[in-house]
Parts: sequence; structure tokens; C-alpha cells
Amino acid sequence: MNSYLATLNATARNSLVTMSKKRFDDVYYGLVVDAYELFHPEGNLNDVPFYAELIRQRPGRVLELMCGSGRVLLPLLRQGFTVDGTDSSPEMLARCKSNAEAEGLNPELYEQFAHELRLSHRYCTILLTYSSFALLTHRDEAFEVLRFIHAHLEEGGQFLLDMAIPWVHHNSVFGAWQLSRQGVLPNGRSVLVSRAATVEHLNQIETVHVRYEVYDEGCLIETLLTPMKMRFYGMHELILLLEKAGFSNIQTFGGFQQREVQEGDGIITFQCFK
Repeated sequence: MNSYLATLNATARNSLVTMSKKRFDDVYYGLVVDAYELFHPEGNLNDVPFYAELIRQRPGRVLELMCGSGRVLLPLLRQGFTVDGTDSSPEMLARCKSNAEAEGLNPELYEQFAHELRLSHRYCTILLTYSSFALLTHRDEAFEVLRFIHAHLEEGGQFLLDMAIPWVHHNSVFGAWQLSRQGVLPNGRSVLVSRAATVEHLNQIETVHVRYEVYDEGCLIETLLTPMKMRFYGMHELILLLEKAGFSNIQTFGGFQQREVQEGDGIITFQCFK
């Protein structure tokens, strides 16, 4: 066992850790949902105006895969778009539903894994935002998702896909715990979020262990440790994969603007058509 894993295991033993093995593929539950909404609020990326502009060019029904608690879906609904959502996390979908109902909105939400996509509608636009595609770490599964997305589009429909460039997006010291975020939860308790990452360079996979520590009046009352794997793609690599799945007229944008990608852009948006 290497020193990094030994440190990680010691941390788990010495903390009040809540982690279920069956949850490895679904890290979005309980405390994580509250923290996600706290640290990823609407408007944090200024991406919704960009998506809305592209959607208006292909008016019609929209689907957001891996929609989470509605960071993108809800503001699009407010603008009058018809937007459905899917997610594999029942707790994220429940939060999305409650957030929508609080505003008098009623989107169609489906609990489905992206690689099991089976919906009755066909869409003019399908969104996969915030580098969620990177969570599909098995290449065959990721390709199946692209094929299912292609099948769920109307002829001439568009697919909008974001992919982060990891060496631009963050400056982690791999193998070491780093405090990444801190804030106050809705219940008034403080939460600290730390990350420790390792990278398989040949497979382009980053494994991130995220530690949530909740404090009440200065006392640590809860620690949650969740693992997450992500597979990143180069720009030209992903273009070839999209072409293989049947997409055409592929364009790339940077900075959530209708401009070409530039050096230093942290996220690339791919627009492609059926």
C-alpha cells in the first residue's frame, strides 16, 4: 500500500466517516446535495445565457442529462423553454423537483443513468453540462451514451457538451489533501470541503477523494468521505468520438461564448448535430 492510500485509510479510521460501498457510483446524496447547491449556485459559470442563445437557434423541446438539482434546468425553464431532466441520483432529482415547485414550475424529470437513456420524447437540443460526461469513466459506456443521445434527437437537433481541461481547471497537488471550499449550510452549520487526487495519465483518469467536515459551534460533528472518478478527453479525441457516434458539423467554443477555443480556456463546449 502506498503512502497516499495509507494516509487516506488512516483519515477514514480516525474520523466519524459515513460512507457506503453501494454509493460509490452515486456520490450525490445527503450532505453532498446540500454542499453541491451551496458551492454550485445558479450563475456560478455564466453558462446559461450561452446555452439559451444556442437553444433559440434550434427552438423546441430540450433535455438536460445529469441535471442535478436544477442549476441549469431551472433558469432555462424561467425563460420559457420546455426542458426535461434526467439524473441517476434520486436525491438530486427530489431537490430539483422541490426547487421547481417552489417557483410554480413543473418539469418532466426522469431517474435514469445516462447509459440507460430510454425516453418517449425526441428533442431539438440535448445538454450535458459542467463536464458531467467525464463521470462516465468506462469508454464503451461513454460511447453508448453518445449513441443514445444521437437517437433521442430530432433530425437536425443539436447536442451541447462541456468538457473541462483539467490542467487548466485546477491546480491540485496530487496525492495531498487540500482545502477547496468552505461555507455555511442552510441549517447554519459550517462545512469544509477538502480534496485529494491521484491521476492515471495513460488512462486519462483522475480519482478524487472529497472530504466533507461539518462543524457546529466549532465542534466537528460529521465527516463524509466520497470517492469520484473522472475521465478527461482531449479536444480532437472527443471530436473523433462524436463523429463515430454519428454527429456532424461539430464546432467548439470557449469561455461560454460563440468564439473559438483559446489557450487558457478551462472548459470547451462542443456543439454538434444529428
